Amino acid sequence: MAVDLVFAKLIFRLRLRSEARDPYALFSLKTRFRDVFRKMVCVSSGDCHVCAEHGSCPFQDIFGQGLAVDPEALKRHQKPPLPFVFHLPLVDCRNALNRDIEIGLVIIGSAMGHLPLLCDAVKKLFTQEPEAGIPFAEIVGLESEGCSGSRFPVGYESGSVALEGLSTISAEDLLALNTLPMHFLGVRILTPMRIPRDGSFLRDFSFSPFFRTLLRRASSLAYYYHGSVLEMDYQRLARLSDSIDIDRSDTQWTVWRKGAMEGITGGLVLRGDLSDFHPVLLLGEYFSCGKGASYGLGRYELTGYP
Repeated sequence: MAVDLVFAKLIFRLRLRSEARDPYALFSLKTRFRDVFRKMVCVSSGDCHVCAEHGSCPFQDIFGQGLAVDPEALKRHQKPPLPFVFHLPLVDCRNALNRDIEIGLVIIGSAMGHLPLLCDAVKKLFTQEPEAGIPFAEIVGLESEGCSGSRFPVGYESGSVALEGLSTISAEDLLALNTLPMHFLGVRILTPMRIPRDGSFLRDFSFSPFFRTLLRRASSLAYYYHGSVLEMDYQRLARLSDSIDIDRSDTQWTVWRKGAMEGITGGLVLRGDLSDFHPVLLLGEYFSCGKGASYGLGRYELTGYP
């Protein structure tokens, strides 16, 4: 794969200052995060259609999801994903007060130009404008995580993000450090994964629809937010994905909250010639897969051969 798709991953360490009643509370921040960001940058009381700043508005850059003008690109990529991905934990409601938790935020391509605003929106989400259901918290640490897993303090000096310590990650970096086995690969799905199929969602994990969904997602993110393409044979990979078997699996359909918080979770082992799939699978550890991926769902990790 030849592409220099670049992104960054930030780790917010939060100290909870209120009790938590819902272990899945962080996964309901979708509308709230969008509204907080919009309120921070809006100059026209939310009326985007008449705003003179529409063409240069950070809200439109992050949440606008404008479609491609090129008909061929539109056919391939359709509606763009959001250019960020939250990595969210469950909250231990029995011992939440004054407990530290970590939230990851992956910021992709051109969206990194608005990184300070995105960080401020996270801060306000939990501090200045907490909402019932979302725990009140204090940000006590902010780090940048590199592709090897090493972390570097970014800092929150006087309320501003210090970007000097920011590490970026590229697709090429991930490939250069790749040590995944070629013929067996463990996958653990950490949060409910919802893979659309025939107007519904897959109830059992199958590699081909999973990989095709992930490939479309990674390709769209590269096109819309990095102005580049993943140079690979899409049709060939789609065909090859049918040859990958599930060696063993303990995946199940998990319901955290009926409707938007249900999907496939658990572990499995893939078997077959997996080397051609490594580049996209590695990106997927950051980008997640399926519906709701930007807000914490469909997150997985590659575990090698267990």
